[in-house]
Amino acid sequence: MRAYVVESPGRHGLAELPEPVPGPGDLLVAPAAVGVCGSDVELLDGRRPAEYVRYPVIPGHEWAGHVVACGPGVVGIEPGAPIVAEGVRACGRCARCAEGRNNLCLSEYAETGFTHPGALADRLVVPAHLAHPISTQRPVATAALIEPAACVATGLLEVGIPRAGSRVAVVGDGPLGLLAVSLLRLSSPRELLLVGSRPQRIGYATRLGATATVRRDEVVDTGGYDVVVECTNAAAGAAAALRLARRAGTVVLLGISGTGTPAVDPDVISLGNLRVQGIFAASRASWRWLVELYGAGLFDPSPLITHRFELGRVDEAFAVLADRDAGALKVLVEPNSG
Repeated sequence: MRAYVVESPGRHGLAELPEPVPGPGDLLVAPAAVGVCGSDVELLDGRRPAEYVRYPVIPGHEWAGHVVACGPGVVGIEPGAPIVAEGVRACGRCARCAEGRNNLCLSEYAETGFTHPGALADRLVVPAHLAHPISTQRPVATAALIEPAACVATGLLEVGIPRAGSRVAVVGDGPLGLLAVSLLRLSSPRELLLVGSRPQRIGYATRLGATATVRRDEVVDTGGYDVVVECTNAAAGAAAALRLARRAGTVVLLGISGTGTPAVDPDVISLGNLRVQGIFAASRASWRWLVELYGAGLFDPSPLITHRFELGRVDEAFAVLADRDAGALKVLVEPNSG
């Protein structure tokens, strides 16, 4: 089979590999669509922290596809079924897994596309217990965006879905921020503000349910929002999110800046009596919720898909993702499009 392999930082490209064989409890999957994102770029460049990667590796953690074959012992899923699958390969036995926080598993970190072969390939093997069948009435390729949306959903489930009529703000106009807008509109907020930095991206927010948009450098309202969701991957974005929250409000931090430099004034949290919730990866509960929303047609991320490439053009896909002038939001690679 063909697979895009990252041998080590800076060494990557398409290769021919033996097709994997599903073992007991595994599924062999033909990926229909694979989303590429900033985490994949970190993998290629060598900027991902060492404990969260194992080279060589096939990237691809945001994906949807069809089951090709089932390994021994698999029940409840048949060949041909469209599925998505959780990326984090949790132990299922530790204290965090017992709490339902399998995304915070205490065992050695393991995730499809980072420590285990991902979906940028003609075939992929995943444990069946991580798979979630999706509705045959909904597009398979678009379901690749369930993975990043599930990270947003994990934060919302952790702090509680905003009550109808709440004032809600999202800081960040990248794919994660726009997916947050798409989910938060389902809670019927009185106001849903998107704070962004790129006019082209900000324009998508109203299509997804935002009632107002503003550039980050033009924000004048420094408080009053019941819930603020930060998705910027910038330390300054986290600080801006805290300033937008009302006293005793809630702030969900989804971005990872990687700077290691403190940019948040703790007094803003203390004096504002704020609840600040950090989020890492996606819980099983969030996956189930998103799959249900997607099947019911309530979650439709298709407007965010701006570019599609076949597997032989992965380098082009990453180039478009990195080009600020290309207008890319979600870039999909379709390994089995032919």
